[in-house]
Amino acid sequence: AKDRAPLVVKSLGTAGVRRILDLGGGSGAYSIAFAKASPDVQCEILDLPEVVSLTSEYVSKAGVSAQVSIRPGDMLHDNFGSGYDIIMLNAICHMFSEEQNIDIFRRARKALAPNGRLVVQDFILNPDKAGPQHAALFSVNMLVGTDAGSTYSETEYSGWMKASGLSEVRRIELPGPSDLIVGLVK
Repeated sequence: AKDRAPLVVKSLGTAGVRRILDLGGGSGAYSIAFAKASPDVQCEILDLPEVVSLTSEYVSKAGVSAQVSIRPGDMLHDNFGSGYDIIMLNAICHMFSEEQNIDIFRRARKALAPNGRLVVQDFILNPDKAGPQHAALFSVNMLVGTDAGSTYSETEYSGWMKASGLSEVRRIELPGPSDLIVGLVK
């Protein structure tokens, strides 16, 4: 995540971004990168209680504690808050079922400010779900290693975002195995 975070920041930019919610932000890498890219950005990381003590250490070591706050919680059940310019799900959606992801997307949409963006970074399958190879193999791993996880196609992510009230859904290709799917609140 530490190496990919600057790519995400560069792809999304910081213009007009004041508040970010990093769901399942674990290592803090993406919030740290946004905080370092702009002194005007305030990030909040929501992750499980057993993770956030380690997250706090990473944020403190990065010297961005004034810009990055940490909230213990469970994204499947807790309120996200409101007024965010960006809500990020970095390498998260593959852990959850379609139904769980749809619920997260709907609640994220409600927590976004006007012109806010929901950003998903993950392995993205082709429409036939047979490739690319790394994404298809990872899907098998999720089938075995999680209760309901999988990898999903761009069509699925786009449909979930649109059904949640997001528009202008687009894919941003990044170097490496994962890309971004971004939906906008209008």
